[in-house]
Amino acid sequence: MKHFIKCNNCNHLNELKSEYMVLCEVCGTKMDNNFTQWRQRHPGATFDNYLQMVAIAENQIPPEPPKRKMDVFKSKSLKKNTLIVLITVLSASVGGWLGKEAVGAVKNNKKTTTQILDRQWMKKGYGEKNSLTLESPWELNPTSKISFPEEVKQIIEKIETFESPENKNEFLKVAVNILTYKPQAGVLNMQGAADGTMNGMKNQPGITNFLYDEQPYSVNSIPGFIQKGSYSANGFNYEFTSIGLIRELVCWQIMIILKKDDKTAQEAAQRIVKSISI
Repeated sequence: MKHFIKCNNCNHLNELKSEYMVLCEVCGTKMDNNFTQWRQRHPGATFDNYLQMVAIAENQIPPEPPKRKMDVFKSKSLKKNTLIVLITVLSASVGGWLGKEAVGAVKNNKKTTTQILDRQWMKKGYGEKNSLTLESPWELNPTSKISFPEEVKQIIEKIETFESPENKNEFLKVAVNILTYKPQAGVLNMQGAADGTMNGMKNQPGITNFLYDEQPYSVNSIPGFIQKGSYSANGFNYEFTSIGLIRELVCWQIMIILKKDDKTAQEAAQRIVKSISI
């Protein structure tokens, strides 16, 4: 049986697909009644206890009266801030996925070997018509791990995501995400994309000491932002570089996460950033 928790901000019923669900699928707000925080108030309690005591079972939800489906983009009442929220939530999904993936990939005390700098790097294009090109020690692989809330898919035309392969001797996570929006999205909100990415990362369970700096950035005259920061998770310290670039209806996002104070990984990350071209 499915179980749900209600967002304390927008009242949306979020299906509990795992015990790590923290953010509302619709508005992106951190829910006060998530399992992680509830367990802190109830030491020793299990996820099953949480489902019984807090969650709403599927058979407890009253049926909604039938209503005509409406395309929000045809509604004159749609406001500009609605689109900003949708873009922010999309970027939060990207940031959350990257943060979670990086913690899994960069999870020991070893440092990156210098072989990563000495080998032959490859320059490759990614996305439709190879719209983004970068140089890296390995080819990034297409992935479909990232998921987006159904409510925001209506403004997405295409999603293309790529990530670096796992390697036990290289503690550097690189990901590229290319979002093509539908014309209904209008002019994409740069700050919404920037804020969403960081919110998605810092709200992942177990992440603490999250700090970052944000500056305007551009590649080939395409405007965007660059965010550099650090955080702690599972007893390790990480640093990251996040780049977002927007032109018309396309948003390119590049994220690099590595172990803090790993000099070789830092040098590799700088080389990747300098090689980005659109």
